[in-house]
Amino acid sequence: MKNGPPMRLRQIEAFRATMNTGTITGAANMMAVTQPSVSRLIADLEINLGFRLFERKGSRLQPTEEALRFYQEVERTFAGIDQLEAVADRIRQEQMGLLSVFSTPALATSLMPKVLKNFHQLYPDTKVRLEVRMPMEIFTQLQSSAGDVGVSNHAAELPGVIQEPLYDAAFVCVLPKEHRLAKKDVISHGDLDGETLIGLSAEGPLNWNKIFKNFREKGIENYNWISTQHAEAGYALVSEGLAIGVLEPFSAKRWQGNGVVVRPLRPKICFSFSICFSANKAKSSVAQDFAKLVRQQLADEPPLYQD
Repeated sequence: MKNGPPMRLRQIEAFRATMNTGTITGAANMMAVTQPSVSRLIADLEINLGFRLFERKGSRLQPTEEALRFYQEVERTFAGIDQLEAVADRIRQEQMGLLSVFSTPALATSLMPKVLKNFHQLYPDTKVRLEVRMPMEIFTQLQSSAGDVGVSNHAAELPGVIQEPLYDAAFVCVLPKEHRLAKKDVISHGDLDGETLIGLSAEGPLNWNKIFKNFREKGIENYNWISTQHAEAGYALVSEGLAIGVLEPFSAKRWQGNGVVVRPLRPKICFSFSICFSANKAKSSVAQDFAKLVRQQLADEPPLYQD
């Protein structure tokens, strides 16, 4: 049973700071208060909870098993508070004429620069915050109404997110420049039998297994000793001669000749990309114009080997 009055937020903050720093001194510095104040807050919290949180081990505090369990719940709670603060910050910035854009890493470095250049010509007084996130992070942000527009891989239907089809991209074969297959104009699936391929790590509902499933169904075997979530990292790994990559085509123009050779892969293996909005907030005219510029840029300069 609980032995004292209800917990106070300041007590929880003191506990969290102590867990994060490992000492009362560190917690006091983090909270900009005195050490006795932190000690008192921790002691009061222990009374309220009805169990000990720390044992002293020399100059440091050793959290008890109960403290570790309690800390997990505290972190989940503070993650929600941090999310609310981020949403409030974005709302304030939107009022000041700011467009918040989410993009995957590959699209942020390949597609976004030219789109943003054109956007700035259209809206010279609007500030833009480009947030580079992995797809599931983008969807989570949009579900909480944070941000205006996202450009990402398409996922299965998600509550709170509107996904408008943007582009069906045929992935390309990326080869070390000295590789024997680099002499070929087109790479077939059969060419990759027995080759070392970079694996693409799954993330949430986004699963790249279609690439290797196609190969296995045709009896094509590959060696996969390294995998990554980031296509840009995949291109870099290929440039060092570590493996062959079947990767997104948006970054291909920038990497072509920079230690890698890019070739079309046939039959095509395609993945869909989308323009994403929050289903819980109205699309601003600025966000819709930004989406139009994304589509126009892809029409004007499509990725390599999409025919």
